[in-house]
Amino acid sequence: MEKRTKKLLLIWDCGVAAPEAQRNQKFFARFPDQVRDKFLQKSAPSLFDLLAETLAFAGMLAARRNLVFILASVITGLIAILFGLGVTCASAVFGFVTTRLPWAAFLICPGGLAGIAYLTRTYFPGAQGSGIPQAIAALKMEAPGAVDFVLSPRIALGKFLLTMAGFAVGASIGKEGPTVQIGCTVMNFLGRIGLARSRALERLLIMAGAAAGITCAFNAPIAGVIFVIEEMAQGVDGAMLRSIILAAFVSGITLFGVLGYQPYFGFSPQQVAFGAEWLVIALCAAVAGLAGGCFARVIVAPARVMPRVVNRLALRRPVWFAAFCGVLLAILGVASHGQVYGSSSVEARAALLGTGLPPLDFGPLKWAATMVSYLSGIPGGIFAPSLAVGVGVGVMFAHFFYGLPVAALAMVGMAGYFAGVVQSPLTATVIVIEMTADPAMTVPVGLAALIGAVVSRLVCKEPAYHAMAANFLRAVAGSVAEATRE
Repeated sequence: MEKRTKKLLLIWDCGVAAPEAQRNQKFFARFPDQVRDKFLQKSAPSLFDLLAETLAFAGMLAARRNLVFILASVITGLIAILFGLGVTCASAVFGFVTTRLPWAAFLICPGGLAGIAYLTRTYFPGAQGSGIPQAIAALKMEAPGAVDFVLSPRIALGKFLLTMAGFAVGASIGKEGPTVQIGCTVMNFLGRIGLARSRALERLLIMAGAAAGITCAFNAPIAGVIFVIEEMAQGVDGAMLRSIILAAFVSGITLFGVLGYQPYFGFSPQQVAFGAEWLVIALCAAVAGLAGGCFARVIVAPARVMPRVVNRLALRRPVWFAAFCGVLLAILGVASHGQVYGSSSVEARAALLGTGLPPLDFGPLKWAATMVSYLSGIPGGIFAPSLAVGVGVGVMFAHFFYGLPVAALAMVGMAGYFAGVVQSPLTATVIVIEMTADPAMTVPVGLAALIGAVVSRLVCKEPAYHAMAANFLRAVAGSVAEATRE
């Protein structure tokens, strides 16, 4: 003990602490055990030795953390590729059946949505809905173990399997939100194994996982970073931002290495000359933002707008309510000749590439199909369907204003509607530009996103994802408390 105390007193030469051993011990208590032990092993330690050991330890922690982020991002990318293949196959099977037997949808959709709702509520509670609200809710959780409950591998597995099942029965959903929740789960799980846990690190893992998830879903790493900064992050410093960027771009590299560079909607080179056309762009963006705001208002608080008898059915018989939603989905699907089933990315891509023009009623029917699919309570995102609805709004204007570029109006509609739903104009701008590989449309798309977000606030005061995250926190509060006590 005397020898240890003498070594502690040596730092007096650097004027760091008082010569009393008690104050020196208090000073050293601020440093990790590994740094303190290596410092005291030196024969003549000084402040510079202490600084060197601290920097070495910090570098080791940073390297380990970056390794976890890289590994988790690669795994997320590979899961996203497998997820995408599964979703494509599931949609193809449903399309094969309903193309030959359109009325089979009246059996498949109600029975399928009811079965998925039952499995979700019975075996995978917490897997319902998009997945992005769950990630945002996890950022706000303070109780130890609460994040591990929400972002558990079991729930991620349920999200993976039941979302594919949703596509197999024709639900108008997307894979993007579930991919975000899966990415957050992978990042959180590996971080729990390989890193010393803290609340700050937990939040960083969730945000990095979300960035990786958005990147994998849309092959858009910049949009992944922007989405996290605008939608999820609060007070991100430089080190956190670098970790988020690392996760997004490693996931992007994984997709690029396996699939090559493939913009989500292909290459859509469009330009809009400055003139009277911009008035149409502003009007299109306003209508799209209003539609997005109405959609957000309904899904945030459906009980306020649904009839009392429907609310009673949803509360008392949720599985039967899902079957009722399936009947409505089948009606909408048959009315649209099958165009509103799934994510409708084929129809959206055709409009953006100029290879086809969806009908005038595509936008309203897709809006309604996405609404009933979400309200059914099955797992599935609203990201891709929202973009398809936005394309539908743009196509409506293309029908009325003949001669204007269809693809440009579709991009404006996408940005305006998506910004109306989530009220994140920067994310809407970047994601549309990156998914169409058309930077020439940055200004009109950015203007449309801004108009859409402003108009949306007239009917829905709170962004949809944050409002749904608050609803999710209230819904699972009891389950989380019970899980954390165990």
